[in-house]
Amino acid sequence: MTRLAMVLDLDRCIGCWACAVACKQENSIGEGLWWQKVDTVGGETIDTSVGVFPDVRKYYQPRNCFHCADAPCIPVCPTNAIVKRDDGIVEIKQELCVGCGKCEPACPFDAIEMNVVAPLLPPGLEKGHGAAEVQPRVAGVVEKCSFCSHRVDAGQDPACVAACPTQVITFGDVDNPESRVAAARRSPGAFRLGEDTGADPSVWFLPATQGELQRRSGKPSGSTAPRKPKGLS
Repeated sequence: MTRLAMVLDLDRCIGCWACAVACKQENSIGEGLWWQKVDTVGGETIDTSVGVFPDVRKYYQPRNCFHCADAPCIPVCPTNAIVKRDDGIVEIKQELCVGCGKCEPACPFDAIEMNVVAPLLPPGLEKGHGAAEVQPRVAGVVEKCSFCSHRVDAGQDPACVAACPTQVITFGDVDNPESRVAAARRSPGAFRLGEDTGADPSVWFLPATQGELQRRSGKPSGSTAPRKPKGLS
């Protein structure tokens, strides 16, 4: 069996959003929409810092679709528009989507978004600005990260992996014990979000330790033990 997966090392993430921008460009994602996001995590909360400058603690956590092995979005789709490939990638077939929106609340990771109106692309690029294999979205359909399946089929890494300047993301077949991603998955402290959902996500994180300190701050104050974020957003 093949199960394509990601392991993200939070100690290496500098919060540059290069992964998200590369994803947006590759997949012709409209203005205001993101398949990949980078949360700023401070202590136990999202989008806040902890402490007083210069002793400010925070870290960054990229987040996309987790391509769950038991994806809860699949059984609720009435038109079979959401499918899981043999390699584990969960895809949305745009031509089959009727815009019912049942998959959005079914996803425990807030990874699916409805295009209520046709997404806007930059002037002159209405037909897309990324890979020709990726069809620009239209009004009345849902969309999400595809692990850049078109790149995977061409033997390439997803765009986010290729663009990351600090090699945060390891990608590959986690079911192959000899693969780099399987080795990363076995690292101490590796964890997944939503373990209690039963979705069995295919994205693991290595905890922030040194990366927990804001990179422009002074010396750490207090413990720098890894923090596992609460919540899924």
